[in-house]
Amino acid sequence: MAKFREIVAKSKHIVALTGAGISAESGVPTFRGSGGLWR
Repeated sequence: MAKFREIVAKSKHIVALTGAGISAESGVPTFRGSGGLWR
């Protein structure tokens, strides 16, 4: 973890590619869930 923090601290740009489950676990409404935009 320390090496990861070091790399992030030295980086100019960071890109994170995540899936839909990440937002759902964080409490962000999903596209197809109840209350989502999908109809």
